[in-house]
Amino acid sequence: MGWSHSALERSEPKSGAVLQVAPNELRIWFTEPIKVGLSTIEVRDESGRQVDQKILRADEREKSLVRLALRQDLGPGTYKVSWTAVAQDMHASKGAFEFQVAPKRD
Repeated sequence: MGWSHSALERSEPKSGAVLQVAPNELRIWFTEPIKVGLSTIEVRDESGRQVDQKILRADEREKSLVRLALRQDLGPGTYKVSWTAVAQDMHASKGAFEFQVAPKRD
């Protein structure tokens, strides 16, 4: 059919994950390579503050993997990931998911 849209295949952290340790980067694998320069991924905290470093980069070895560095001071809470991926054929797809960082235990 030729309709190839880049869909989210998996992510680390996963959608709905509850983490004991805050991640230092978000990794998303798409079903096909995306145009990183035209795609956007944002991570925001509960107050809407953007907590990623705004530098989306493609992995050099895995063409369908993109990486987004996160701030080093992520505290406990829920984080929303919003993404728009532009495939090589210029079709865009979008979605969102959340993950949580659990409060530290003594």
